[in-house]
Amino acid sequence: MQVRPVAESVYANLSNIAVILVNPIYSENIGSTARACANFGIENLILVNPEPIDEEKIKAMATKAGIPILKKMKIYNNLSSALKEFNYVIGTTARLGKHRLVYQTPKEITSYICELSIKNKIAILFGNERFGLSNEELSYCDKVITIPTTENASLNLSQAVVIILYEIFQSSSIPRIPKPQLATQKEINIMYAIIEKTLEAIDYIPHSNKVLWFTNIKRFLSKLELTSKEVKIIQGFCKQLLWSLGKKITLSFPKEPLSQNDRSVETCQKDISS
Repeated sequence: MQVRPVAESVYANLSNIAVILVNPIYSENIGSTARACANFGIENLILVNPEPIDEEKIKAMATKAGIPILKKMKIYNNLSSALKEFNYVIGTTARLGKHRLVYQTPKEITSYICELSIKNKIAILFGNERFGLSNEELSYCDKVITIPTTENASLNLSQAVVIILYEIFQSSSIPRIPKPQLATQKEINIMYAIIEKTLEAIDYIPHSNKVLWFTNIKRFLSKLELTSKEVKIIQGFCKQLLWSLGKKITLSFPKEPLSQNDRSVETCQKDISS
């Protein structure tokens, strides 16, 4: 079964955030945007005066994940009508001019977007693939942001959507990535014993202070948070090295004392007989 890293949005109301594509040209970009919305928890996709839509191309790029977004998608003839229900509007641009007043990147504004989304509907505008948002369209925006790139870069529309939605989602969410199950102390101690035998075989332990030397090795390995599988890999490597050197490995461990809480029948009988 494939396991994916999952995050839960807790610092924003993503249902209050919408992506609006203004005059989109290519159906493939609409589908890719729907997929991006699905990946980052945005339910609302709006188109304003799009070019003729090819549904097959849209669905192909949206994939199965983006189909629910397409089913809810709304289409308006003009931007003014599309924005009527929103409390705050953010525009995006790749062009920086003296009249555009762009001072922030997505990363710098996402925490504010998340906080504002709790009680307000927020629209994020993306312009036409060829020309972006016009000055008139940007005049509807409360704030305009830009994505920093190299000088010769050119972001695809859906790529820009992914970047901005990713930043919003990361700012709003707590990731839930499961930690691996670590090796038991019994497995770890066997590994240490094999490593010690291996180091002795290749004369890599200083004879002056063996305990201190090996303590350093243990502290180094303990930082790695080894799993059972990784411990076995290290053991296998050491055993193979010893075998190639013609060395036999014999491990011995002190017998574990009985626990004071051990009240098995055998232990009780020993107590009575004594």
